[in-house]
Amino acid sequence: MSIRSVMGVATLGGMLLAGTALAEPEAAPGVWQDHQIELAYLGFTSHYSCDGLQSKLELLLRQLGARADAKVTASGCDRGFGTPSRFPRATMKFATLQPVDAGDGAVAAAATAAPTAAAAPATSATPVAGVWRAVQLAPHRPFNLEDGDCELMEQFRDKVLPLFATRDQQLKLTCVPHQDIGPFSLQMQVFALPPAPGSK
Repeated sequence: MSIRSVMGVATLGGMLLAGTALAEPEAAPGVWQDHQIELAYLGFTSHYSCDGLQSKLELLLRQLGARADAKVTASGCDRGFGTPSRFPRATMKFATLQPVDAGDGAVAAAATAAPTAAAAPATSATPVAGVWRAVQLAPHRPFNLEDGDCELMEQFRDKVLPLFATRDQQLKLTCVPHQDIGPFSLQMQVFALPPAPGSK
């Protein structure tokens, strides 16, 4: 290989490394905001047991970057554990990361110096570093979401999603009652903790 070829490969490698660095999301200051809401599920197509509804809602909160101490408590299942109920409901206690004014020097400095997702959950008043992360919620994205969850996703979109800091939303839901078809797709950027080192 000639010297010119070696130099070309080295230059290309440097450009790729630079591009990777530029692709890293930039941290911005944020604070946790606490929420407590109740979601009363009413669907014509899919019915959930209390543990099934709880599991789905916990999954959605995790995907959107809710703080690790989020808690979902389901009730209203009069047919027993593991048996679908027509009118289950869930109380959701969770915290979302909200961006703050970067012009606040004290908050911004503390936030950008804060540890990442591996740290213990912060209190509402403690500034932390957050980033805008791309999220997609669709059948099998993540794996445990299914076509039949369309009606639940509609209610989640209306009542829970507005509590998160999001941008660039592309929300497509076509829920047909009494049919196990969507499709549905919720794509957006959400303000959340940076990914843990080594995670995708």
